[in-house]
Amino acid sequence: MVKTLLLVDDDPFVRGALTRALNRAGAFAVVPAEHGRHALQLLDTEHVDVMLTDLQMPVMDGLTLLSHLVERGLRLPVAVMTGHSIAPAMRRQLHAYGIAATFTKPVDVSVLADELQRALDPDTVGRIRGITLFGLLQLLEVEQKTGLVVVNAGGQEGRLYFESGALVHAHTRGLDGVAAAYEILTWPDPSVEIFYKRRAREHTVAERLQGVLMEAARLLDERGRPGGASEPVAPPPAAAPQRPAPGVDQLPEQALLEEALAIDGALGVALVHATSGMALGQAGGGRELDMDAAAAGAADVARATIGTLGSGDATQDIMITFGKRYHVIRFLKPDSDVFLFLVLDRERASLGMARHRLAQIARRFRL
Repeated sequence: MVKTLLLVDDDPFVRGALTRALNRAGAFAVVPAEHGRHALQLLDTEHVDVMLTDLQMPVMDGLTLLSHLVERGLRLPVAVMTGHSIAPAMRRQLHAYGIAATFTKPVDVSVLADELQRALDPDTVGRIRGITLFGLLQLLEVEQKTGLVVVNAGGQEGRLYFESGALVHAHTRGLDGVAAAYEILTWPDPSVEIFYKRRAREHTVAERLQGVLMEAARLLDERGRPGGASEPVAPPPAAAPQRPAPGVDQLPEQALLEEALAIDGALGVALVHATSGMALGQAGGGRELDMDAAAAGAADVARATIGTLGSGDATQDIMITFGKRYHVIRFLKPDSDVFLFLVLDRERASLGMARHRLAQIARRFRL
C-alpha cells in the first residue's frame, strides 16, 4: 500500500522536483507544504504516514514544526534536510532518537529521492518510533542554534539554553545546571517551545549534550522500574575507580566488542541502550548487515520482551533464529537497560558456545 509523505520545504523548485520524483517512484503519495505552519494545518486534515522536512524555512522552521510533533505525541517517522554536514556517529544518534533519515543540502534531487525511499521503506516505517524531545535537542546541536527551549509537563516548567548548538544552562524549580537538565529530560509527555536568540545569563552546564542525553535516558529507564527514582535528580557523585575482579582483565569497551566479534561465526556486535535504541559502540557489520538498524530492532525486541514478561524475573538473554542467522541479546546485568547484541552466521557458529562467550564478555563491561 502506498504511504502518504508530507513534504515540507519553502523552495518551490525543490518541493516540485521532489514531489515529481517520489510520485514517479511509486512508493509514496506526496502532499507538499511550503513551511511548518502549513504542515501543521495539513496534519489536522490529512492522513500522513511519513514526513520529510527542511529545517531552515520562513514563517515556521522545521525545528519548531518538530517541537509541535513532540507536543502532540505524534509517532510519525520523520526525515530532515539540513545545510550542515553530519558525521556518521551523529547520524546514528539522531536515528536512535527518532529521526528516520538525515540529508545534507545541497543534494541531487534524484539521489535524495532514492535514499529517502530506502530509508523510509513502507515495509519498515511502522517500527520507526517518531521524533522525541531528545532528537529535537540533538537537531538544535546539528543546526548550531542559539536560543531557549521551554519544556512543560504535568504543571512543571523547565528551561534549556543553547548557544551555537551547545547546552549551556538549565533551570527548573530550584535546580540549575546538569541536575536541572536531567530532571527536565525525564518528564513524561512534554510540550516544547523554542525561542531563538534568547541567551543564558549564566553558564551552568559544561557537559556535552550527548552525554547529558545518555545519562537522562538511563535515569528515565530507572524511573520506569518499580523502586525507580521519583525525586528530583542530583548529578551523579564522582565514583571511585572500579577495579576488575582478580584474574579478570578489564579492557576498553571497543576492545571488548572486538573480542566478541572474534567469536566463531560472528558477523557483527553492538553495545545497545534498550530505552533509546542507540548503539553505544559496534564492531563488524557492513553492506550486508546494517548494525545500526539491526541494533534498533534488537532494542525494540528487548523492550517488548521485558514489557511482556514483567519484572517478576530478570531477563538475561534473548535468542532469535532466522533462516541464515542467529541474533543474541545479552544484558550486562539482570537489571540493566544496556545489552550486547551479537549477530551470528548459523552455518559457522556454535550457538551454545557463542552464548557462553558473550556472557563472559558482558560481565567485564564497567558502565
